[in-house]
Amino acid sequence: MQCTEVGRINVTRDHRQWRDAVCEALIDLDVCIDKDTPFQGAMRLRNLHDTLVMDVQATAHSVTRDKSRIGRSHDDYVLLSRISSGSAMLSQNGRDAILGSGDFAIYDTAATYHIGLRQPFEMTVMRIERDRFSHLVGNVGDLTAIPVRGDSGTGRVASLLIGEVCRELDAIGDATMRQMRDTMLGMVAAALSEIREGPVRTTSQPRYLLIQRAMRLVEDELGNESLSCEFVAQRLGISGRYLRKLFADQGRPLSDFIWERRLVAAHNQLATQRSVQRSITSIAFDCGFKDSAHFSRAFRARFGISPRDFRGNR
Repeated sequence: MQCTEVGRINVTRDHRQWRDAVCEALIDLDVCIDKDTPFQGAMRLRNLHDTLVMDVQATAHSVTRDKSRIGRSHDDYVLLSRISSGSAMLSQNGRDAILGSGDFAIYDTAATYHIGLRQPFEMTVMRIERDRFSHLVGNVGDLTAIPVRGDSGTGRVASLLIGEVCRELDAIGDATMRQMRDTMLGMVAAALSEIREGPVRTTSQPRYLLIQRAMRLVEDELGNESLSCEFVAQRLGISGRYLRKLFADQGRPLSDFIWERRLVAAHNQLATQRSVQRSITSIAFDCGFKDSAHFSRAFRARFGISPRDFRGNR
């Protein structure tokens, strides 16, 4: 199974322990809890392919990601929160989204945000890699803190799909894990496109499917030195020019996507305890880099730290 449980955390009273647990599991942020009010919180962490799923139950508190935390972080994710019970108010980019049961919204880890949770709640948070999501929706900043209602229409279908996928996560096998993730994110993107502010920038179904196939092929061939736009186009049976246009219309060249996925793959391998048994060069080559010096420069430019120092700090 690719759905692996990362951990379970239960906290009573100690809000500092809760803050540290949330930061370690999800993203660096500040947690504010009324010290005079008894606090309880529990979270369960699982992986849906390369997407982290966190189920949270807790009493009232708030979370904030400010500029100082963004400045010392190299995380690059889109977060999605779906309320199962209770309510929340998400603020980002000058917008406020008030969410009730079944509603969801996305927010950007590269911009400040605040979430107020004024009563006991249950919530599912998904941490999605920005590259993957931006290729579905375009500019993520246009869509943050916009509530998607889960009571009717496309929003209801997307919300139900999120709930069912997360509920059945442990029973989803390797063969369908990535397809299930792609289907769910595609439905989320469709729901967001319906309610976004300004002109809707949509991708036709055939083009969307081609982009998805290209992205899957890149993931499968990261270690292949021949991986390129022409390689992907040939495997898909289309011209390189057309494939480049598909990705350019989504705001990022395919070549950039390939190198970003290779860097993220190397980063994820270096973050594991098993990586200490292998050289950094061998990990870089496995992820498709041909030159260790080039890999080190690219890694530092992307994550702000050398591969050696990054592994030494784990």
